[in-house]
Amino acid sequence: MRIKIKPFFGVFTLLLLTACDSYAPRDAVRLLPTSSVGLQSTQANMTLGDVLDKRPVCDKTAWSQVDTRDNSNQTEKQLATVSYQCDLSAAQTQALFAAQWAAWIAHYQHRLADSKAIHAAVLGKKNNQHFRGQLSTARSVFKQLDASGDLKRYKTLIKDSPVRVQHLEAVNVFFASSKGQTYLSTTLKTKAQKVTAQKALKAVTKAIAASGLATDTDDIDVCQTPALFVLAVVLTPEEVEKGLSECESSADQREQTDIIIAKGEEDAAQAMLDKFNQPVRLISAKDTILWTVPVRGAPQVVTHTLVLDVELGETSHQITKLMGIADSDFTDVLAGTMSSSYEKAFISAMADVVK
Repeated sequence: MRIKIKPFFGVFTLLLLTACDSYAPRDAVRLLPTSSVGLQSTQANMTLGDVLDKRPVCDKTAWSQVDTRDNSNQTEKQLATVSYQCDLSAAQTQALFAAQWAAWIAHYQHRLADSKAIHAAVLGKKNNQHFRGQLSTARSVFKQLDASGDLKRYKTLIKDSPVRVQHLEAVNVFFASSKGQTYLSTTLKTKAQKVTAQKALKAVTKAIAASGLATDTDDIDVCQTPALFVLAVVLTPEEVEKGLSECESSADQREQTDIIIAKGEEDAAQAMLDKFNQPVRLISAKDTILWTVPVRGAPQVVTHTLVLDVELGETSHQITKLMGIADSDFTDVLAGTMSSSYEKAFISAMADVVK
């Protein structure tokens, strides 16, 4: 934030100039008018130091300075630093800390319960029962149609037809149409061959319908629609067997993967809950602002930080969060309350404690 000095009152201006000329950087900051940061309120005619010292959110404030400027050689590059520290209200910060910590514990308790239920379901193989059932049914249908010869006759019928790569319903629609009848008449030499082909189509259709297996899907995983293996024109009986077996193997692998993922989710939730269930104590929360003060010119804010000291279990943590230094941020500071921006930074710092 670049401080813009605005007209204040004669005595203040004199004091400020005197402070700068006598190398009193702390006073140069404290005596700044709050109007210089755009504050438009009853505090606008107060000095920055007065407002910062009287912030309701602070239990205690302290100022310090480091001045290494050379009085005998005043150059524009020489800077002093001034620090303001506010010990944020213990009552407010402890209440916010306790409420947020309790909310996180409740969250991870629910998450743990949910992940345990999912893990139990996976171990019980409930998720793959339908998938395995479809594979078993597809294998039974395949064996039935292969043994009767109807599957071979069905594939012979459609392998050169316009519907060779379409689903079973579309195949039936085609052969029930005039175009389908024309196709049968031109490709099959005898009436007996035509009857045999039509019976094979009917037998396949009946077996698939009785099984409840789908023959049309948008899923790129063909194992999810195993009837496609059974009816695929390009697959031999041996290749159908192999495809169904590979689908069964993938089901085993999927189960193991699901178990590993579910167990990982449960372990992660338990680990986080264990962290939050440790003894925890908020030691302090401090709001700190640092200015640089040149030999000539106005002080400039360089950093604004919120620092939390927290004891979790047997470990002490100090978490620092950068706060804004724009005029709008400073207006929030001078308001002197535990605003939403402070609460967000505070909770973000709390979260870093358990990362």
